[in-house]
Amino acid sequence: MDLTERAALHLARLKKLGYDVVASDDFAEIERLVQQTGKPFRSPMFDLRRNDFHKGQAFWLFLVCDGEVIGGVAAKQVALGAESFWNYMQRVSERQFDMDAPLRAMAAPIGERVRGNLVYFGELHFAERMRGRRSVLREHSRLAIVLAAMTWPDFDWMYALIPYEHRSLQDVYGFAMITHHALTWCDPAPYLYRNDLAMVYSAKVDLLHQLAVGETDQPAKH
Repeated sequence: MDLTERAALHLARLKKLGYDVVASDDFAEIERLVQQTGKPFRSPMFDLRRNDFHKGQAFWLFLVCDGEVIGGVAAKQVALGAESFWNYMQRVSERQFDMDAPLRAMAAPIGERVRGNLVYFGELHFAERMRGRRSVLREHSRLAIVLAAMTWPDFDWMYALIPYEHRSLQDVYGFAMITHHALTWCDPAPYLYRNDLAMVYSAKVDLLHQLAVGETDQPAKH
């Protein structure tokens, strides 16, 4: 019930700001909606033309304004089992980028902490006119986190990778921790991947704490 109420809160705030959302795990519909966002590229982990997602494994949360799809974010379940996060990232990056051992190193805090059932957020993209709309990004991102927790309640960690210049958005997105220089790639690095990427992440206990104490921060004014 706490998750349902929190989802309703973020959705109500978005509607007050003049926005709506579309959540979908219909992958034919998702491909059509992604094209409407104008996103110029797809990351390998979420490219529907390369991945055979099945229902319940991933969803997209699109942002809508005046009937127009203007952005969104994707979430997928990653069940590591006994596999380490480092081994998973090595294995998957080799396959996705069609390169031998493209990943050279992982930041020690991430390798030591992150394990078990994960939720990975990616494909974050919004229209140019959304730049500076921190209040909208905040509510949309936090709604995505809550929906992911409702979809995969047995998760242990949630995470996303963000460029260094977006590091100040950690709190806007709603993640409890950040580790800079999360991944180091062999030269040449895969397209659009850099060694200054930061990983923002939260454990389930962080989300439970947020639900228990309520939101101590206030939504941005713009």
